[in-house]
Amino acid sequence: MSVKETIIGLAACVLVWAFGFWREKKHELGTVSLVPPFYIQFLGIVGFFVFAAHLIAITTGLDWTPPFRR
Repeated sequence: MSVKETIIGLAACVLVWAFGFWREKKHELGTVSLVPPFYIQFLGIVGFFVFAAHLIAITTGLDWTPPFRR
């Protein structure tokens, strides 16, 4: 992936997180949603961290290799 695609992924994850935040604010007592807003927010945060790590790896040129791999 290039920097452009990574930034688009970051923006998409922020939008997913914002959607979960909005759903949590609009939540009414007594109604049960199929996917709770907390999980939508968690998905957005995890995706943001993954894309941010990928952006750092692209811009710095550093790549992580597992310590037990030969």
